[in-house]
Amino acid sequence: MRPGTMISEHKLAAVLLAALLTIAALAFLVRLPGMIGGAPASVTVSEQNGVYDLSALTDLEGTVIRLAPGTTYYPNTYLAPENPGAAQPESVERYAQLRADYLSQRFVLKLPAGSGVYALTFKLSGRHALRVYVNGEPAGQTGSLGTTRQDTEVWENNITCYAAPQDGQMDIILHSAQFYHAKRGASLAQLSLVKTGPAVQPGLSAQSKGFLVMGALLCAALFLLCIFLLQPGSRATLWFALACLAMVLREGLQSQAWTYFSFIPGRLSFMLEYLSVVLLTVFLSLYLGQYINGRFLRAVQAAAITGSGIYGLVLLLTGPVFYTSVLKYYQALLVGCIVGGVTGLFWQMRRPAGEQAAALYGIAVFYLAAVGDILMYSNLFGGTHLNVPVSEAAMLIFVLAQTVSLFLMNNRVLAEARAAEQKLALEKEVLAGLNRMKTEFLGNVSHELKTPLTVVSSHSQHAASSLPQRPELAEAARSLRLIEGEAARMALMVSQLLDVSRIDESRMVMEKKRESALEIIQAALDDYYPVFSKNHNTLKLKKEGNIPPVLCDRSRIIQVLVNLLTNAVRHTRDGEITVTVRGGEGEAAVTVADTGEGIPPESLARLFERYHSRPSGMEKARAGGDTGTGLGLYICKYIIEAHGGEISVESAPGRGTRVRFTLPADDAP
Repeated sequence: MRPGTMISEHKLAAVLLAALLTIAALAFLVRLPGMIGGAPASVTVSEQNGVYDLSALTDLEGTVIRLAPGTTYYPNTYLAPENPGAAQPESVERYAQLRADYLSQRFVLKLPAGSGVYALTFKLSGRHALRVYVNGEPAGQTGSLGTTRQDTEVWENNITCYAAPQDGQMDIILHSAQFYHAKRGASLAQLSLVKTGPAVQPGLSAQSKGFLVMGALLCAALFLLCIFLLQPGSRATLWFALACLAMVLREGLQSQAWTYFSFIPGRLSFMLEYLSVVLLTVFLSLYLGQYINGRFLRAVQAAAITGSGIYGLVLLLTGPVFYTSVLKYYQALLVGCIVGGVTGLFWQMRRPAGEQAAALYGIAVFYLAAVGDILMYSNLFGGTHLNVPVSEAAMLIFVLAQTVSLFLMNNRVLAEARAAEQKLALEKEVLAGLNRMKTEFLGNVSHELKTPLTVVSSHSQHAASSLPQRPELAEAARSLRLIEGEAARMALMVSQLLDVSRIDESRMVMEKKRESALEIIQAALDDYYPVFSKNHNTLKLKKEGNIPPVLCDRSRIIQVLVNLLTNAVRHTRDGEITVTVRGGEGEAAVTVADTGEGIPPESLARLFERYHSRPSGMEKARAGGDTGTGLGLYICKYIIEAHGGEISVESAPGRGTRVRFTLPADDAP
């Protein structure tokens, strides 16, 4: 079997193996003494009778001198530099039993006389407020030291200062305070020193590395936010961008890059370091929701988000001693959710596609690193210098993997969109062809029907008028009038279909001439009065103001008036229909108002749509201008707008209807 085929069939196993190898490589790289150059020479000196004797050492240039832990310290005491012998020390063997939120350490060093300036570096576990005295003089301070949590401001977990021996001796006193952690108070510091300048740090400093990682994560977040703004529907992109921002915050706090921003208080940075874990968990859980199916994974996601929300409230509403004391429960919840969720996710996606494989690789790398860091911070591996977190580096791998996944997914989505677009274009072309065929068919049929219907109508009318006025022929006369009315209605329907065909093909011609609006209305009322006078309605004509001449197609405007008046007759019984013509500035306005049943609000918005027929509670009067096709008002709107006018309707159920249209005035003299 070829290697490519084997990897394809065991893709999930290959993803897991790649993730484990990546974690191993990251763990090895972050623990290297340096990527540039080698580690400096070092020597460890132990305390003898309370003194570190370095006077016998030679070749101190560039050599890091590490002092082994001393045997005594001063719990809950700030040792006075002017009188260091006044306080009684405690053995470091009692450090685990005696909780001390602040303490002092004393280092007495013997050095070669005239040996120059030394850089003193103190490192502790966790953030502290620190103050250093050398030979009774202040040498350095970070944060603000006090005897209560309220007056103590923690800062970094290390401090470096510079001093020279006096008469071959350094008497160093370190004050440290840490009131924020439930598991421990102030920590015991480890001291290292190097002659002539700061201790050699191979490679980049922690702050410099922090700024580089923050910059990479911030660029990724901004890039993802831009993608989200361009495609607002992709919420997964938004959640991942916010997760990157949460990791920027965490990296800035853990690498101590935050100390460059003096406006951030130490106690706030302490809380934000824990809050960044909460935010990261919430945003990543929401991001991974796009891959989740099934009740189990939904329950794991809900547990992670709910637990993080509760712990976030604890961080905001309680003090540091309490929220660090319950941290172990939150960590246990996270480990359970990570193990269960990632296992379930891998089982669900055991045959991943290309973008899914990239996403799973990033997920596995980051969450394996997160579990390792949680176990490390729980001191399960001991408190050695090898305890270096890898989740920050793993996050970069995670970001890269998810970016590749998003790129592959977008390529797939775009390909599917192009295929769908081509299919829609083809379907649109087919539908357009069918629509043209339909329009041609309706036009041809309507044209062919118009002449026979006219013949039927005229002959039935002639036959009815020719019948003798005898009782036995009354039923025949009524039938002939019914034939005449239905033939006229069908002729009007055919005429409307022809008009729609002309509109679709842009063949409806308006022969505009200078006309009197009042004369057009009067002609329409006179010609169609028998139709308008049905249902025992009263028909009125009103004139208001000086009515200017209009430029219009007389027959088309009469067609509009006939349609509006027919609709008014159809929906009004024993009422009043009023036609009002009003002169305005540069236009003539015509209103057809009735006192009929009105129009429901849901039909009002669609009144001018093609094939929308207005519902009626009354019996339909089919004779005359009513066809029931729903084309009349659609054609009216087209005709009025083709003249440069406007048409509108006002109506309410039970209050009648007012239809108003305007025609531009003819300004020619």
